[in-house]
Amino acid sequence: MMNKVYIKVNTNMKSFIKYLTLYKIDFDNLEVHDNCYYLYTSYDNYKRIRRRYDCTILKYYGKKGLYYFFNKYKYMFVSLIWGIILISILQNTIFDVVINTDDDNLYETISNSLRKYDILKYKKKKSFEEISFIKEKILEENKDDLEWIEIKEIGCKYEIMITKRIKGKENNLNDNICHIVAKKDGLIKHITSSKGEKLKAINDYVKKGDIIISGNIIKGEDTIKNKVCASGNVYAEVWYTVNISVPYNFTEYINTGKIINHYYLDIFGKEFTIMGKYDSNNVMSNKKLIIDKPYLFFKLYKEEKSIYEYKNYKLSKEETYNEAIKRADAKIKNKLLSDEYIISKKVLKKEEFSSKIVLEIFFKVYENIGEVLVVEEELYDEGNSNRGT
Repeated sequence: MMNKVYIKVNTNMKSFIKYLTLYKIDFDNLEVHDNCYYLYTSYDNYKRIRRRYDCTILKYYGKKGLYYFFNKYKYMFVSLIWGIILISILQNTIFDVVINTDDDNLYETISNSLRKYDILKYKKKKSFEEISFIKEKILEENKDDLEWIEIKEIGCKYEIMITKRIKGKENNLNDNICHIVAKKDGLIKHITSSKGEKLKAINDYVKKGDIIISGNIIKGEDTIKNKVCASGNVYAEVWYTVNISVPYNFTEYINTGKIINHYYLDIFGKEFTIMGKYDSNNVMSNKKLIIDKPYLFFKLYKEEKSIYEYKNYKLSKEETYNEAIKRADAKIKNKLLSDEYIISKKVLKKEEFSSKIVLEIFFKVYENIGEVLVVEEELYDEGNSNRGT
């Protein structure tokens, strides 16, 4: 029976069973409760039965069941689908673009470049590959004004961090030079250089302080042809070990974003509320003195109360383990920029105690390890022919 139904027949007469048998009506699980018959049959048989008996459908099965189920909750499903679409749109929309610079001219230049590549309010977010391409193009198009740019995605906001190029006599051997050096140990995975000479290659292992892109431009074997301020990005595989401990039972506090401003007078050590009194254990307070004059007999305070919600968790061992992994991931990701990511992770050590789980996790991370090292000119002379490593 493809379109099976569960029905209630409002009769307890034995003639009903004879009727089913006489007319060869298939049914299952015939029961009698409260002077009524309950049984499973097909929807077509139900239509035949209701011609003679008062009956109602209690539950649908099969295709008809699905039809009635979706028809019953159609508005909920439509709302859910539209909600998912709306959330997806909002999550992939830029709501603010912040350029961190005090230079008005540079601000305008970068704004125009971002507009050119459609990084604007209420536009769709870009993929990692698109962001990388846009950064390279902006650097290339503004190489006389811009030393470095980073586009960091924070929620639905892009934060643009830039370094202005200091214009000078770059080709003069008497000017200071700078190198791009490793700020930590790592295995090089990608190098981009717009100025300077690369001393390292892909899959080279470097230690902290090693020169990767040199400001010394070498001619021939060991002759310094020029000195510049090297620029570029060096991405490497770096390594972290995170130790994390998570209890089976804990309380999580969530900032609701609601703030209540409580104004009150302090008169000889006693508080008198003017407005905004709010007593709760779910608040964190920040008190500020507004008025304190020697000729007044009172002090006026403003107390900002941030409202929090809390949720108690009682986790199984498996849930606690997953929570520990999640927290360790977040600890690493909080250190990373938009073009950096976790390559892989491995649990090195797992200890289970009566009240908590302790993990030691090893992470491989794709990270920009290059940093600028400015070299004072007096440390070099025209006869210096060493390239440095």
